[in-house]
Amino acid sequence: MSETATNEPIRFSFGDSPELADRLLALVLAGKKTATCGARRDFGPDKQPLPQIGRRDIVLDSRGEEACVIETLSVETLRFDAVRSSFTDKEGEGPYEAWRAGHEAYFARNGGFAPDMEIVCETFRLVSVLPAGRPVYNRVATPIFIVTDIESDGPTPLHNSMLSFASVAIEADGTRHGEFEAVLKPRPDRVQNEMTMAWWKTQPEAWDAATAGAEDAEIVMPRFADWVESLPGPKVFVAAPMIFDGLWMDHYLDQFAMTRALSGPFKGRQIFRGGGICLYTMAGVLRGAPYLDWGMSKLPAEFYGHIAHTHKAIDDARGFANVLVELFKLSAALPPITGSASDFR
Repeated sequence: MSETATNEPIRFSFGDSPELADRLLALVLAGKKTATCGARRDFGPDKQPLPQIGRRDIVLDSRGEEACVIETLSVETLRFDAVRSSFTDKEGEGPYEAWRAGHEAYFARNGGFAPDMEIVCETFRLVSVLPAGRPVYNRVATPIFIVTDIESDGPTPLHNSMLSFASVAIEADGTRHGEFEAVLKPRPDRVQNEMTMAWWKTQPEAWDAATAGAEDAEIVMPRFADWVESLPGPKVFVAAPMIFDGLWMDHYLDQFAMTRALSGPFKGRQIFRGGGICLYTMAGVLRGAPYLDWGMSKLPAEFYGHIAHTHKAIDDARGFANVLVELFKLSAALPPITGSASDFR
């Protein structure tokens, strides 16, 4: 494939009509389309170059404007009849039967179709949304909330170490997209807090979970950032409270992965959208409680899905994820409040 491959970005639109270009682009921006395919005959000298793993291409909308950037993850050439649903499901265009009928028609009107024709199958990820794609992205993308709990040997990342953390990726309706767990080696430039360590002695099982199989933060935090980026749609960081768990994650991501737990007006890699959600604050407000009565312990056990708060990061993250879904139900029942674009500058 190397003679027709290039590392230079390709500017292209999906499909063979303006309508198809915009429909498939919307699927990409929604996180539902992470694969595409084309006839092998359309690649070669004086034709379009083959996809190349790691290459980042620019997807255009029906007007030829730059809508997003995608990165190729895998490339494989197969006979049409050999393509399985494990790939076609990633195209996001319906079940295998619908995919096959649509692609038979597509290839028939673009050079001819045969069951044994070779097609180039590519998987990709959405890297960034460009100005022309933002209105569509904001309309079709479904946020995924990364609900995270951390455990540490002290109250602050300025002096102490994070021991473990766990995240649950979940949509507002409860749809889950996986989990991430990690145990970290204490930092040599930090110290343990005496009061915190005295408390840990009362939690032997949780301490074992927070310290067994520890890895270097330099390895774990980039892996976590990659996991977040691999999820579809915009990601939002969630913690209870943000000022504790969020502060730790923001510090460690900044220190070891060159990114942040929150987005903002800064350059560089941004894996999350917006300022995140403090579950403590959200729960207090939606309960209609006065500020001095806020607190996660005030919520009913069923909000947690009856998952006990064990101080094991994954248990607590799962419980908080259930709480988030219940709070979104309360939020959805409230009358919407809208404002104009000039309300905040």
